[in-house]
Amino acid sequence: MCSHINAPAATKLTRATNLSVEEKSAINCSTDSALLENYPPVLNSSDLSQILGIAVPTVRQMLRLGQIPHFKIGAQYRISKIALLAWMDGGGT
Repeated sequence: MCSHINAPAATKLTRATNLSVEEKSAINCSTDSALLENYPPVLNSSDLSQILGIAVPTVRQMLRLGQIPHFKIGAQYRISKIALLAWMDGGGT
């Protein structure tokens, strides 16, 4: 499972629909999920912002556009850690 996304790769996530194969590879990582062990099993936009190293409005836009797998509780976006790790392992697509 993924344990991190480096800063350049996280920045490139803001252009998720235009990622090259090389960029997707930079996001893809194969170490354990130690980074996420201090987070709850279900994450919110703020948690995702911290993990991905991008602004909360960018996270919300990506969620709204369906670029990050999620579910909603009322108007609030939620993502499971398992889904986030799978998404990151898949190159953020």
